[in-house]
Amino acid sequence: MTQRVQALDALRGLAIFAMLLVNNPGSWQHVYAPLLHASWHGLTPTDLVFPGFIFVMGVTIAIQFPKAVATSSGRAALCLSALRRSAVLVLLGWLLYLFWFDFSVPQYSWLDSRLATLRYFGVLQRLGLVYFLTIVVLCVVAARGILYSAIALLIFYWLIMSFMPYQTATGEQFQGLWLHGNSLAAYVDNQLFGAQHLYYAKARPFAFDPEGLLSTMPAVSSCLLGVVAGRHALVANGCSSRLLNIALAGICIGAAMSAWVPVNKALWTPTFVLITSGIMVYLLWGLMLLERRFQLFKPGNPLLVAGTNSIALYMLAGILARLLLMVRINGESLKHWLYQPITQVISSPELASLCFALLFCGVCYLPLRWMYRRGIFWRV
Repeated sequence: MTQRVQALDALRGLAIFAMLLVNNPGSWQHVYAPLLHASWHGLTPTDLVFPGFIFVMGVTIAIQFPKAVATSSGRAALCLSALRRSAVLVLLGWLLYLFWFDFSVPQYSWLDSRLATLRYFGVLQRLGLVYFLTIVVLCVVAARGILYSAIALLIFYWLIMSFMPYQTATGEQFQGLWLHGNSLAAYVDNQLFGAQHLYYAKARPFAFDPEGLLSTMPAVSSCLLGVVAGRHALVANGCSSRLLNIALAGICIGAAMSAWVPVNKALWTPTFVLITSGIMVYLLWGLMLLERRFQLFKPGNPLLVAGTNSIALYMLAGILARLLLMVRINGESLKHWLYQPITQVISSPELASLCFALLFCGVCYLPLRWMYRRGIFWRV
């Protein structure tokens, strides 16, 4: 169990470090292609980060859920507890969005520019919603039905995205599209929440959010597949060949289906779920193998430090990234002021941008290291 949890913490740490790395380049104009999301359809290493984090959450739930059931006063109480944790994550996501003030604009109105345009969805908001919905599924579905529930969610999402018609305000009708700003998911986001509260507010014909409402459904499937992998690993004492074969089959099926259902992170398509979940099984298996053969993840390993305090690291990085843009020095942002010396030393723009991101990760890591040594772990 110790080895298995260490490998899981290491995978979570790898995911959160990767998230910080790709979110904080020195310049968005100079980034190596693998460190960018696919422009729309497709898959890059960066596109694995968020589904990987959700998959790991599912594996963690598989480990913790039996104990939670044993110590809880009932399934209803368990769902209520999950709802509280979900609400905290949503509120933290909103806090990060609201933590912004543009000091370069003399008449900047925080109330109008930030509070009035609160982005309802986001990374932490999706984690909260997916966590709560996954716990609800586990409370109402038998253990043997979890995999079927994950598959059913993917099929249902595909059916409504492919066959449910929708239309613009002018009456132009669409059906079965998976386009930027033109899909059923985009239509639902735009109709329910309004463009000003969505990430792609200027998308046409419909504003939408990559962590929007409808695409949360297949994200729950990603988490449930993590639960399936976690339960299997607990029973089999690791990632067995059967689990690896299932993961490989998922990757192959997802790749084969991509001719009809595109692989797309923003829409969290079923093919995206199958491929990314299969890859995460192999990553988890690889980390377990490294731990068992080489005892790689000893206490104090940076991946364990990050993985055991991932939400704290994410919040710290989010606040620091905003401060670097908000604080001004001689009319320039603090980030630009710090980044320029790096570009003068390193001639390659992409490498300089990457070095800034690595330094950013290192700075964020130091407080987490201090917390780890003193046994301070922030549990949401």
